[in-house]
Amino acid sequence: MKKTNIFLITVFVMAFSAQLNAQFIDAVNYRGAFAPAPENMWTDSWTNWDPQNTPYAATTVIVTGIISSNTTWTRNNVYLLNGVVYVDTLVTLTIEAGTVIRGNFFDKTSSLIVQRGAKLNANGTQCNPIVFTSNRAVGDRAKGDWGGVILLGRALNNVGNTVLIEGLNANTIRNYHGGNVPADNSGSLKYVRIEYGGFILSGSNEINGLTMGSVGSGTTIDNVQCSFIDDDAFEWFGGAVNCKHLVAYRCVDDNFDTDNGYSGFNQYLLGVKDPSIADVVTGGSSEGFESDNDVNGSGRLPKTSATFYNVTEIGAYRCPTPTMPAPLTQHNRSLRLRRNGDLKIYNSIFMNSRIGLFLDGTDVFNNANEDSLVFRNNIIAADYSGYPGHRAAENANSRTVFTNPAYQNDSINTCSLLVNAFNYTNPDYRPNTAGAGAAVLNNVKVAPDLTPIIETDGTLFTPSQSLDFVVNIIETGVGSTSGQISFTISKMPGWDITVPSLALTGTNQSGTNGNSNVSGGTANANGSWLFRDNGSSIVVTSKPGVIINLSGLSIVGFTATRKTSTPSGTSQNLSLSINDGSGGDYTTVNNSTVLGFSTSN
Repeated sequence: MKKTNIFLITVFVMAFSAQLNAQFIDAVNYRGAFAPAPENMWTDSWTNWDPQNTPYAATTVIVTGIISSNTTWTRNNVYLLNGVVYVDTLVTLTIEAGTVIRGNFFDKTSSLIVQRGAKLNANGTQCNPIVFTSNRAVGDRAKGDWGGVILLGRALNNVGNTVLIEGLNANTIRNYHGGNVPADNSGSLKYVRIEYGGFILSGSNEINGLTMGSVGSGTTIDNVQCSFIDDDAFEWFGGAVNCKHLVAYRCVDDNFDTDNGYSGFNQYLLGVKDPSIADVVTGGSSEGFESDNDVNGSGRLPKTSATFYNVTEIGAYRCPTPTMPAPLTQHNRSLRLRRNGDLKIYNSIFMNSRIGLFLDGTDVFNNANEDSLVFRNNIIAADYSGYPGHRAAENANSRTVFTNPAYQNDSINTCSLLVNAFNYTNPDYRPNTAGAGAAVLNNVKVAPDLTPIIETDGTLFTPSQSLDFVVNIIETGVGSTSGQISFTISKMPGWDITVPSLALTGTNQSGTNGNSNVSGGTANANGSWLFRDNGSSIVVTSKPGVIINLSGLSIVGFTATRKTSTPSGTSQNLSLSINDGSGGDYTTVNNSTVLGFSTSN
């Protein structure tokens, strides 16, 4: 879809109703990762477009095994990762700005793994970035020389609380991630380069440049470059970490891969494909973006629903003189969104791939129609004249979404959208002076999509034991709630469900804000809700005027107590369902959840 006067679109300001989104995402008036000149590129000074010819000092400190106490790596040393190195739970590894860490290419699994409950504080600066790279000499470095950096957290995913991270040994509990702490903090990575990593353990089982397993929103990821990785540059497995200023440069497989319920916000991402390398080892397909809810394409919660703003993704096809990539069949799409995911992408540029957008499956097409998967105000560009058969959208469903006039997407036949996108020595990824200005617009239906998540510290009860649990009512859709919200919790014969400070009756009673003993103490908003017992269920209704903003949540606290008459070996389900009361929920599959309770003796 080519609209006239594309570069004269009126500029809108993004209206973010969620506090987190409003604080994290910048309102800008351009599409893609960079502002036009005279603004400098945010990649200046700290990135490296030619790490093959960068001299690094010889290693002075060899690191092996487990880092079991708080440790600082200093810039006056060069560290060698010899094998898999773990940062132990409750331990913080601090890396000074300007420090170089090299992976041992004799043991290609050499990696730094930050376990659940541990922290990596690697805060470089624009002038002194932290570098993870190969231990080979100048001219000899190769993709896959070592493993990578792996952060494992305790945030939510949709597989379980103890999930093996891709690429590692299942026999080591240190290699697992998952939990129920959305704001978990795995530390901070700022101005960090990761080069020549990506060990392939087996087909579809690889270590990426930066792997994030259930990493929580308390973690900081800002200004990170992954270059010449032998698999994906960045991959998220669940979690809610927010990221800014990411560079995926000339890596083998996908640039940005989202799986298993990842739900963070991201802004300013650059992906650059290399025509000469692609995912030929596993017989796979090298994409810019690849996104799955889970491997089976189920509706498991939380959904993979991350949001991306201001991406520039440059595919493997070159112009103005057409150059066909060597591993042609492996270089495919800018975006492959599949397996029931709900990714949201705004204000971005996707260019020079064989295909731009691929909605792979009727489930993601339905999600797009329900506005849980969002593709708005983006440009797909290519040299369609030089490469006959290239197209902006892969199939009929993809074209239906891409060309919907309400979604403000554009297809452009050009080789000069950016100043100098194909120069590996001195690239310039800014829009040309003619401009690629964009209306910065969340042009979507204003409708709720409420998702409940039950959080507790345990589900195994001794006789008469009481355990607190909270219900997180999350607005995961495309607008704020606008009507009365209600949800019901079905009563179980083996447990009593109570509300703090209330003796429930058949008449609505006002709750009181307080703290629930979950995750060491979680504040609840019970004062915003009315509670009653209708005989078969606990019914909870929002008070007049209560609104849950986009990406916001309300936490409601309860207590479950095992009845004295409940025998050992009993298992029953705590089931919960929501009615948004606001004129229609666009992803009704999210409206219920179940948690199993059981008895120990």
